[in-house]
Amino acid sequence: MLDIVSNLLKNRGNIVENLVEIYLANVIQVLQTIGHSSQKAIHQAAESVASAIQNGGMFLLFGSGHSALIAKDSAYRAGGLAAAMMIDDIADGDAERLEGLAQYILARYNPTPESVLAIISNSGINPVPIEMAMLAKAGGLNVIAITSLMHSNSVKSRHSSGKKLFEVADIVIDTHGAPGDASIQLPGSPFKTGATSTIAGSAILQAITVQAAALLSERGIEPPIWVSANVEGGSEHNAALLERYRPQMARYPMGTTPSILSKRKQ
Repeated sequence: MLDIVSNLLKNRGNIVENLVEIYLANVIQVLQTIGHSSQKAIHQAAESVASAIQNGGMFLLFGSGHSALIAKDSAYRAGGLAAAMMIDDIADGDAERLEGLAQYILARYNPTPESVLAIISNSGINPVPIEMAMLAKAGGLNVIAITSLMHSNSVKSRHSSGKKLFEVADIVIDTHGAPGDASIQLPGSPFKTGATSTIAGSAILQAITVQAAALLSERGIEPPIWVSANVEGGSEHNAALLERYRPQMARYPMGTTPSILSKRKQ
């Protein structure tokens, strides 16, 4: 258990009454650890995203199951990058252990080698996110993994290659989550609760977004940032951005091979 949580347990009376405080303190501790230990990788990811956008590429985001929430949170939202696009998990996490599915998911899009793909997977051991990383790399894209190294290192890969997501990606950002994600031991129970992966993953992607936008501005490029439609001029600003990025946001019927790989075979 983390130091900040241990101190709370030591200095408070009834544990059950203080679980809210303990959980929130634990989340703060996780975010502080990310800021201290994962900041270099976050900066590397931001550099990659800024360069992708500068060169006409996209910031693609993929997560399977609950990790899809993190991908969705960074796409098409106020303050976010208009060049950020979520790749939908067509099975909503139900088939993330199925080898071969990733190619069907990626084939619905048209990623270019100039783009960057961030893959979010807390465990980093299931075939779909691993194969998504393999396919993207084979197509020339930079791959960012947002994953818990503690969890990933504590279990075996479910992919036939034996590889885990962090072993395939170009840039690895550790969410510093506990194995199994749940972080708070319930008193008098064998179960834990209080996941941290969604909060940590969203914070990491927002940090990448902020830094990438700043880098673009520093390079003399106006960062393509969505503005809230609930402020004056927001709708007009967003309409112009949507017109600009709409062709790259197109989704295609189910196929068998991602176009980036088909082109490389020719």
